[in-house]
Amino acid sequence: MSETPRDWPEIVPAFEAATRWFVSVTAGIAERAAGESDVWAQVGLGEWTVRDLVGHTSRALLTIETYLDLAADKDAAGTIAPVEVISPAAYFERALAAGTPELIAQRGRETAATLGARPATAVAALAARVLARVAALDGYEPADTPAGRIRIAEYLPSRTLELTVHTSDLLQSQGVPAAEQTVPEAAAAATLQVLADLAARQGVAAPLLRAATGRAPLPAGFTVL
Repeated sequence: MSETPRDWPEIVPAFEAATRWFVSVTAGIAERAAGESDVWAQVGLGEWTVRDLVGHTSRALLTIETYLDLAADKDAAGTIAPVEVISPAAYFERALAAGTPELIAQRGRETAATLGARPATAVAALAARVLARVAALDGYEPADTPAGRIRIAEYLPSRTLELTVHTSDLLQSQGVPAAEQTVPEAAAAATLQVLADLAARQGVAAPLLRAATGRAPLPAGFTVL
């Protein structure tokens, strides 16, 4: 197509900002690991080690390649499928319904194992490759995910969210509390938009709205994911 989706010029910079933040934070962990050999084995998030969390977060980049290639291969073979998922929030709803916490945790560990002795170096190389590929897209390209076919313009914000939230988790694991974290503005705005859309779709916008405006704390255990 000759034109890009209307919001593509905002989607890509947000994704780039989130990716570069992830690369930078992972590089910082590697610098610490040079003096403390057990850093990668420390607690990252839940049952994940720091290495596992980096592995899971890097899947936000890996899946872009994988799902774009799957769609391109199917289309080249003549098995062109219609787009089924029409928004980042709809993608998350489908993906969460299709997966299990155990499967997600296992995939994170498996990906972590592929990062080798220098996880930060592997992450930087992956990020450079994916950023270059995304820069060459127009936003209409299909991606075939386990949740269904989606345009890359709708899939990329979900990757921005994953990168942003889990990079924050990585900083937390390194003793940097949320109040001291500086989330890139474009990545933060894109992530909050998807979370707000999810809250609206799930009928829980009011608690989020009231908490964000200082009117009441969020209920214990509140989440839209």
